[in-house]
Amino acid sequence: MRTAGSNDERIRIRPQQNIEGILLHKEFPGLMDSSMNDYTHKLPVGGLKLSGELVQLHLHPDVGDPAARILGCLADRHINLMLASMDALNGLLSGMCCISAEDRQAAEIALEPFSGAYTILYPVGALTIFPHRSRLELIGRILTAMNGAGLPIYGMASSFSALCLTTHYLQLDAAVSAVCNVVELPENHAPFRPEFRVHQL
Repeated sequence: MRTAGSNDERIRIRPQQNIEGILLHKEFPGLMDSSMNDYTHKLPVGGLKLSGELVQLHLHPDVGDPAARILGCLADRHINLMLASMDALNGLLSGMCCISAEDRQAAEIALEPFSGAYTILYPVGALTIFPHRSRLELIGRILTAMNGAGLPIYGMASSFSALCLTTHYLQLDAAVSAVCNVVELPENHAPFRPEFRVHQL
């Protein structure tokens, strides 16, 4: 296991170091261009949702599918995935997933056999924007806003209905402020946080 941070030492990763941001910049060269700041209207969205404190696991590709076995191990220990984004390239599975901070110790013990197959980031928080509707313009504006505010992006996942990104947990409120500079929320809507958790038995 490789750990980026501890309870006493909070992690700091510059935006340009974020894996997802680098991949997006390579695949869509104009997506994070500074010219995207030249917009005159906000993009309408349905709402924002914030997570509680999370631990993020980056699963490294390797022969033998350790990522699949890691996920299976977490399921066997009844550790819920709060967020997951997986990739398959050349037959190798990789990606990232998030678990509750409360489950960190149990997960580290369970995953001791997979040392070196994953990296831990914490404390992490997730911000979900919905609906997404596969709009690349929305992704570009949000990435530009986060980068302009000096906020890290540790991971990003999207579906047709939602766009979710992870950042430093203590900077979630700053992330909301940055995102709200480029999106228009419904009237009287405020970003909401979960009020309860469901545990596997």
